[in-house]
Amino acid sequence: MRVPYSGSRVLLVAVLAATGCAGTSRTQVATDATTTTASTAPTTTTPPDCAATLPTGAQASQLLMVMVEDPNSAAEPIRQGIIGGFGLKGNQRSDIAEILAEVTAEVPLPATVAVDEEGGTVQRLRYSAGRLASARDLAEGSPSEAAAVVGEHAERMAELGVTMNFAPVADVGDNQVLGSRTFGDDPALVGQFAAAVARANSDAGVTPVVKHWPGIGGTEVDPHETLPVLAPVDELRASDMAAFEPAISGGVPAVMVAHAEVPGLTAQGEPASLSRPAITEELRGRQGFEGVVITDSLGMGAVVNKMTQADAAETAISAGADIALLSGTDVVSDAHDQLTAAIDEGRIPEEQVEASVRRVLAMKGIEGECLDAVSAFGALGRLESENSANSSEDDGSSEDDGSSGDNSGSEDDGSTATTGEVVDNGINEP
Repeated sequence: MRVPYSGSRVLLVAVLAATGCAGTSRTQVATDATTTTASTAPTTTTPPDCAATLPTGAQASQLLMVMVEDPNSAAEPIRQGIIGGFGLKGNQRSDIAEILAEVTAEVPLPATVAVDEEGGTVQRLRYSAGRLASARDLAEGSPSEAAAVVGEHAERMAELGVTMNFAPVADVGDNQVLGSRTFGDDPALVGQFAAAVARANSDAGVTPVVKHWPGIGGTEVDPHETLPVLAPVDELRASDMAAFEPAISGGVPAVMVAHAEVPGLTAQGEPASLSRPAITEELRGRQGFEGVVITDSLGMGAVVNKMTQADAAETAISAGADIALLSGTDVVSDAHDQLTAAIDEGRIPEEQVEASVRRVLAMKGIEGECLDAVSAFGALGRLESENSANSSEDDGSSEDDGSSGDNSGSEDDGSTATTGEVVDNGINEP
């Protein structure tokens, strides 16, 4: 079922108040509708679930997240219903819990709140959750000891309102790009630690995202700057990819895919994060991963040196990713509009979209129907239509004779840009 919708640019609290709090979707359970056939034999049919009944703009929103330094900057697009969550960059304030509670209140569907809380040099919550040892330091003990340390830290994260951790790192090796962020250079040992730490996050109520599949430990090229070329796929299968196997077989809920070319798997110049052979055929097919696939930040040079984030988001979802991770709220509107159009116009198959949305919603604890959310998104759509109509009337109130504004002769407003701006320069930014 496909219902056209374009997310509103204005959301009033009254919209949700009138339609019911969408957050209650966490506990809604699908009910059976009973019908009677001509022979009076009762039959039951299961009503369409949330993923199938959401308008297309709402579906698109659940497939998008954005990286921000200030969580307040994500409040508007979340309440507009054009993203499904956000990730935090940089060191966050000690009162982050209060900020997150306010930002994620009154939203059409529960928002995912993510951080890179790997430990060591990569921590966002050190002022609120305390310090966490690096993967290298944790690897000096056993996987169970590492899990105990991470589990306690993850419990504090959950108390702050964080629902997702872009960790652990399952890359093999300690190159200059990763340093102390890895558990070592033995794929089997790295796999044991990654699986144990991922499970500790899950047990604390925080969704772990194992990264950076298929493994970037063997390159000295930083994807924040340009596209790395990894070892051929057969070599990766025997080493780097093998480190992800314990977590995948253990049911890890999410995997982050890297911006890296893999000879023999991806096309030349194509990152795994935007590749159907990599995501759908290799990660899901050969390795059997059934959870949520998230791209690394699309604001990195490996991507935006070649295309805009909006184009990358559509390409990633088309390739089989479930969440395209944008960087910077200035690109959110364009990315949402383009992804919604791709769904409406059938550039991405309806069944694939619903399957991705269903995985994202399940990760959020939403199964079955979500009538309140559908109603809220419908109200947003009507509100935007009214705003657009009013805007059109205002624009047509006077004729433009071309005597004002900048009419320097160019009709290009930037909408046809083929590349974007690098906005993610490094994971270790303060």
